[in-house]
Amino acid sequence: MRKTYVQLLVLIAILGICILFSACSSHEYRTEMSEDAGEMDMVAEVASYSGGATRGVTSEKEIIEDVSVSDDENLSGTAAERMVIYNAHLSIEVNDYHQSEAAIQERVKKLGGFVIESSVYRSGEQQIHGNLIVKVPQKHFQAFLTEVESTSVKVIDRMISGNDVTEEYVDLESRLRSKRVVEKRLLAFMEDAENTEDLLKISSDLAKVQEEIEQILGRMNYLEKNVEFSTVTIYLQENKVNVPSIQGNDLNTWEKSKSLFMASTNNTIALFSGLVVLLIGLSPIFIPVTIIALIIIYKLRKRPKNTEKL
Repeated sequence: MRKTYVQLLVLIAILGICILFSACSSHEYRTEMSEDAGEMDMVAEVASYSGGATRGVTSEKEIIEDVSVSDDENLSGTAAERMVIYNAHLSIEVNDYHQSEAAIQERVKKLGGFVIESSVYRSGEQQIHGNLIVKVPQKHFQAFLTEVESTSVKVIDRMISGNDVTEEYVDLESRLRSKRVVEKRLLAFMEDAENTEDLLKISSDLAKVQEEIEQILGRMNYLEKNVEFSTVTIYLQENKVNVPSIQGNDLNTWEKSKSLFMASTNNTIALFSGLVVLLIGLSPIFIPVTIIALIIIYKLRKRPKNTEKL
């Protein structure tokens, strides 16, 4: 009896170890699953609803094979060529800022592009400079840069950069395809839902999937637009120096001479007038002081004569 009890404990321990290893393996598998596989797990979960179970959808392969060919045709635009977003920064000198800016904008318009930003600044009274940010079709990108450089006086700086987004775009297409599969199956499950609880659950999952689809489409549209139209930032600096011209008829020499003469006369009269006012106003002080000063001077001049006679 004791031996049987020990054997039973050993058997239970072995079973526990096997279960533990199995659980660890399952956990590692789940953590390594990709995003697309996670989406398929959502469909498998929805398939357990009463409506989904009646359709017998239980595996990822069965779900994908059930998608119509039209969905694949709609997503067949996988980037066959490299998708590169080009950006250029160009710094140039021009003779006339406004004329050059207008010519560049007109050229951009003819190429099918558009202006994003335009700004003008002044340095002191003479020099004008500013920035012009435009979008031009990628097929005209290099030709546009060459044309702008050829019409400038001097190219100060030129920088071109490219960002390859092909891999990101292909990944977005793959994610979108998987999301479309999930959306299609959720719509089918919603039609077959037999109770309110399942319907609410499916509706919640469907709203989440559709929101993710809109985000993916928005990002894909952003990449497509930036690949189709390249961004060119142009810094324009005017090197023209404005030389003032002779005024000619605006000199008015005679008028300015008469004006200066009258101003001098008025200033002289004002000076004498001020002196007269000062003397009259201070006469109560000046007269006694002047008399005393004259008496002192008289006595000082008379004293030496008296000394000689003695």
